[in-house]
Amino acid sequence: MRKNIHIAAIILLMSYVCPLAAQQAVFINSGKIKFERKVNTFAAMPIFLKQTRTVTDDQLAAYMQEYRSNSPQFWADTFNLYFKGEETLYQPGNPDMGFSESFQIPVAYKNKVYSNLSAGTALTQKQAFEQVFFIKDAVKNVKWKLTEETREIAGYECHRANTLLFDSIYVVAFYTDEIPTRGGPESFNGLPGMILGIAIPYQHITIFAQSVVGLDTAPDKWKLPAPEKNTLISNSDFNSKTAKMLKQFGLTSSWVQFFMDL
Repeated sequence: MRKNIHIAAIILLMSYVCPLAAQQAVFINSGKIKFERKVNTFAAMPIFLKQTRTVTDDQLAAYMQEYRSNSPQFWADTFNLYFKGEETLYQPGNPDMGFSESFQIPVAYKNKVYSNLSAGTALTQKQAFEQVFFIKDAVKNVKWKLTEETREIAGYECHRANTLLFDSIYVVAFYTDEIPTRGGPESFNGLPGMILGIAIPYQHITIFAQSVVGLDTAPDKWKLPAPEKNTLISNSDFNSKTAKMLKQFGLTSSWVQFFMDL
């Protein structure tokens, strides 16, 4: 009788322990994340048109009505982020992609960012119009405010954090501590785990993970930005050079400049 009670107690205990064990998080230290970056052009285009003075205020409504009739609402492209420990590489899913003719923004569509988070450095390759820039600088120091809000992204429970960039641009991030690498898409980093979602409401830009795959990968397998004969510049030099380019092409716009600075 006592033996039967003992066996029953063990079975009952296992019925509690097994589900708990099944719910334990599986941490991933290396792999590939597919991101989709979307720009809501129906909302961003009026900002762009006003700032660049492409059309007059009284022409804006008619222009946007025609634009909505002939253009997709979202300019969407995909990027892959490879990560291993404290190193990440973010690059276009389609390296041969061109910029969106309908959205008229020939910038920031081929960003490639290699980050060494332990060393605190980043090497970035960006294309603006027909010119390629190679930028070597410190990783961005972003001061995040953590919140209690959570949401699921690509099968992972993610925690929300907020920040202000350039003291005025509100950014929302969602990160998971099930991927310990403190990186993320573009140059975003600095949270207690991998950033799987970014929303920049005023700029009408979102970058969200579509899938996460754990795989054996490492920097020696990645095709990193290769400056070759190009001169490495800093972020401040890049901002100065591209501001002059935008002015030359009549695209002087804080929206475009921020998009280039991601």
